[in-house]
Amino acid sequence: MKTLLLAPALLVVLVVGIHIEQELDRYHVGVGEDVFVKIRLGNTGESALDVSVVPGAPDGLIVLDTGVRTAKMPPGSSVVIDYPVRGEIPGQYAISSQVIYTDEEGRSRHFRCGDRNGWPLIVS
Repeated sequence: MKTLLLAPALLVVLVVGIHIEQELDRYHVGVGEDVFVKIRLGNTGESALDVSVVPGAPDGLIVLDTGVRTAKMPPGSSVVIDYPVRGEIPGQYAISSQVIYTDEEGRSRHFRCGDRNGWPLIVS
């Protein structure tokens, strides 16, 4: 009978942390009306972060200002980044934004975030 010997391993974890929440300023609009997508970002780590938010919207919605939003975030700081979208076609839409952050040593991560409650935007 063979015995498998498991040796303890040391796991090195980067001390980088970011808290991301996305929500809409309202969840029901008429065709042609605007809604703001709000992304709350918090730097919970020990190093400064450069953060970028890339607006996103599915077909049926139009992002009114497609530019990338950026912020420099020292440890412990928070910021709200928002962008407007317009309902063009009636329906229910899940809006997701891309969040990219880079720490002081050049390591970066990409996340897609949706509504923190999982609620869609309803356009009627």
